Amino acid sequence: MKKAILRSFLMSLLTLLLAGKGKALDSIINDHIRVMSYNIHYGIGMDGIYSLDNIAAVIKKANPDLVGLQEIGDSLMAAELGRLTGMNVVFGPSLGKMDGYGDAILSKYPFKWVGNESIPSASSSRYQAMAIDIDFSGKSSKLGMVRFINTHFDWLSTIGSEYARLAAVDVIEQAFLQNLTIPAILTGDLNAIPDSDVLKKLGSVGWVNYQHGGPYKTINSMEPERQIDYVLYRRNHQWKVKNAFVMYGEESSDHLPIVLDLLP
Repeated sequence: MKKAILRSFLMSLLTLLLAGKGKALDSIINDHIRVMSYNIHYGIGMDGIYSLDNIAAVIKKANPDLVGLQEIGDSLMAAELGRLTGMNVVFGPSLGKMDGYGDAILSKYPFKWVGNESIPSASSSRYQAMAIDIDFSGKSSKLGMVRFINTHFDWLSTIGSEYARLAAVDVIEQAFLQNLTIPAILTGDLNAIPDSDVLKKLGSVGWVNYQHGGPYKTINSMEPERQIDYVLYRRNHQWKVKNAFVMYGEESSDHLPIVLDLLP
C-alpha cells in the first residue's frame, strides 16, 4: 500500500516537472519573432519556371511569423501566397491599383492596416512602402504591438536612383515612424549593399542592420555575391537577435530569403 502511494506521488511529481519544462520550452520558442524578407521575382525561379508553390514551400520551411515580400505581380498573387502558406496577407500596390505589381506582407497573427506610401524612383519602375501593426500578445505575454514596414527601393546604379533610395528613407520616416512608441521592423529589397550611403542613412535615423556572423549574401540565389535584402530593427527598443541566416540553396527566385529571430 505504501509503495503504491509513493509510486503515485512520484508519478504526480514527474508530471508536474515535465509540465513545467514544457511551459519553459514554450516560453523559449514563443518569446521571439521570426521575420523573413524575400524578393520572389514574381514567382519565377532560376530555372525560368513560374511556381508559387515553390515560393510557398520555401516560406513554410522557415516557418516565419512575418514575411515582407517584394516583386508581387498583383493582389491575386498575394492572395494565393496567403492561401498556400496559411498566413494572413495584405497587398501594397506600387501603381495604385490592385491589378498591378507591388509588395505584400504575410503574418501569422492579427494586424491592423497602417498605410501604403509611394517612394521616389528615378527608373521606369514605381515603388512604395507599406506598413501594418501586428498584435503578438497571442504568441507570448512578453510581446505586444509591433509596426512592420515592407518596401522595395529603386534599382538602377545611377546618381538619380541613388538619390531616390536616399530620399525613400525620409519618406518612410515621415509616413510611418513619426511619434511612434511601439517597436518597429523594416524588411525590403533595398538595392544597396551594407556599407552603402543608403544603409548608413538608415542607421543614422535609428535602424540596425545586424551583421554579426555575416556576410548575408542574398543575390543571386545560385552564386550569391552581395547583400541587398534586409531585416532591420529599430534601435530604440533594444531588440536582441537570437538567430540570423540566409536560406542558401533555394532557387525559387533570383533572390535568397533572409531571416532574423528577434527577441524583445
